[in-house]
Amino acid sequence: MNLKSPRGVLIGAVLSSVALSAVVPAVAGAAGTRTTFLLSRSAAGGFPDGPSRNPAVSHDQRIASLMAYESDATNITVGDANGQTDVFVVQRAQPWGENGTPWNIGPTTIASIGTNGEPANGASTLPSLDGDAHHAPHCVAFVSSASNLVADDTNGVPDAFVRDLTTGVTQRVSVNSNGEQANGPSTEVSIDGSCERVAFTSSATNLALTATKRLAWRSAQTAQAAGSRQVYVHIINASAADAAFKGLTFLASASTKGAAANAEAYEPAFARAGKAVVFTSRASNLAPRDGNGNTDVFERTFVRKFKHVGNGKGVQAFKFATKLVSANAAGSAGNGASSHPDVSDDGNFVAFETTASDILPGDSNGTSDIVEMDLNGQLRKNLPFSCSMVAGGRDVCWVSKSKATSISNGASNNPTISGAGEFVLFDSDATNLRESQSIREDSNGVRDMFLWNRPTGNVSLESRAAPAVAGLKGDYLNVASQAPATSSRGNYVGFVSKGTSIDVPLVANLGGGADPTNDLVYVRYLGEK
Repeated sequence: MNLKSPRGVLIGAVLSSVALSAVVPAVAGAAGTRTTFLLSRSAAGGFPDGPSRNPAVSHDQRIASLMAYESDATNITVGDANGQTDVFVVQRAQPWGENGTPWNIGPTTIASIGTNGEPANGASTLPSLDGDAHHAPHCVAFVSSASNLVADDTNGVPDAFVRDLTTGVTQRVSVNSNGEQANGPSTEVSIDGSCERVAFTSSATNLALTATKRLAWRSAQTAQAAGSRQVYVHIINASAADAAFKGLTFLASASTKGAAANAEAYEPAFARAGKAVVFTSRASNLAPRDGNGNTDVFERTFVRKFKHVGNGKGVQAFKFATKLVSANAAGSAGNGASSHPDVSDDGNFVAFETTASDILPGDSNGTSDIVEMDLNGQLRKNLPFSCSMVAGGRDVCWVSKSKATSISNGASNNPTISGAGEFVLFDSDATNLRESQSIREDSNGVRDMFLWNRPTGNVSLESRAAPAVAGLKGDYLNVASQAPATSSRGNYVGFVSKGTSIDVPLVANLGGGADPTNDLVYVRYLGEK
C-alpha cells in the first residue's frame, strides 16, 4: 500500500501480499456539494455479499487518507475465502486537495491476515486507525479471535492487534509488560495518532503492572484488576525522552492514586496526542463525588514528567490523573447512566451520551442526550450557543439540540468527535433537529445521523441519499442510519445503513434493481471545511 503524508510525501512501501479491489471512483460532485457514497464495495464495484459494520476514518486533518471497516462479505477483495469477518482498509485515491475535497475510493486491502499472508482463521472486528496533524496514518488496530496473525498465539481467546500497513507487520498488543499473552479475552481497541500507544479492553487478570524494577515504569504500578473487563494501555513504540516506556502495559481504569477500578470498565477512546484515554465504568472509586451507582465517563491522563530519584539522578516517569467527565454543575456524577465517550485530539473535549437529567441545564426530554464537555473551560471566553459554564472550571455543551428548533425529542446515541471538538456527529430517533424552521420535519420514522456544529449551534441531518444530479441536496432515507465515525475536520463521515439506493449513481451504474438488505458502510462527504 502506498501511503502519503498530508503533504504528499511518500512514507510507505507497497503492500503486495493482499489482493486489491478495483479502483472505483466515488461520487464526487462539485466542490462543496454534500454527497453520499458506498465504501464497502465489492471488488467489481458493486454491493458486497455480506454485512459490513464499524467504520473508522484516519484523522490526518482534511486528508483522511485511510478508512476501514469490518465485513462478513467474501467479494470485497479477490480470493477472500476464509469465511470469517475481516477488517478492510481503503486507501484514498489521488488526486486530492488539502482543503477537504471530495474523497475517491482507491485500493482496498484485508488487514487481518496471517503471518505469511494466509487468511485469518478467526473473526476480526472493530478497526481503529491512527493519524493526526503531525503523523500520516499507517496503522490499523483491531480485535481478532484468529490464532495465526502472530506467532505463539496459544491463549485461545480474542486479542487486540496492530498492523503496520507500510511494513506489513502485525503485532499483538494485548500483552503485559513482560510480553506475556493475556489470560482472558480482549474485546475493544483504540489507537493514538502516531501508532505509538494503544488502549484496549480485556477481562484478563495478568495485564496490570503490579511491581517492577524499572524506575520509569514505577509510576504506572497499580493493583491487579479483579477478573472483570478493564481498560489497559500498551506502549507500542517510543523514542527520545519516551524511549524508556516502550513495552509498558498499565491499567488505565484506575484512580489518580493507582487504585484499580472496583467495577468493570470498557469503551476506550484514545486522544490522538496520546496523553489521555476516556472510557466508561460503573466503578465508584475512580474519582471523588461518584456515588450514583450508574455507568459514568472518565478520562485518565498520563503526562511525561522528569522525576528526581536522589543522588542527583532522575528518570522520565508518567504523572497520572483520573477525572470524572460525566459530572453535573455541582461536580457530582450525573443522576443517570453515561457512556459511549469519544475525545478530541488534545483530550480537552469529550463527547458522550447520557440519560442523566442534571448534566445539561433544563434537560426535561426524558431520554438520552449527547453532551460535549470542555474539561478546561476553553470555551467560556466566547461561549457558543447551547454551552454553559459549570463547576470546576468546565463548560458543557448540549449537542443533541438545535439552535433553530429545540432540544431533541428522541433518544440520541453514539457520538463521534472531530479533532478539535468543533463538530460532533451522532445518531438519533429525534424528528425535530433541523437547521432552520423552514426545513421540513424529519418524518421518515427511522434513526438518522446528525452533525452538530459548535460555532453555529446548528444541527443538520446528514444521513441522506446522494443527489442524482450534482448540486441537488439528496432526500431523507427510509431506513435507519447509525454508528458514525468522523475524520479530523468533519469533512468525511462513515456510517452504517442498509442499502436503499443511498448511493444513487452507483445503483444507476449497476442498472437499478433491488438493493441488498445487509448493513453497509457509507461515507457522507460534507464539503470543504
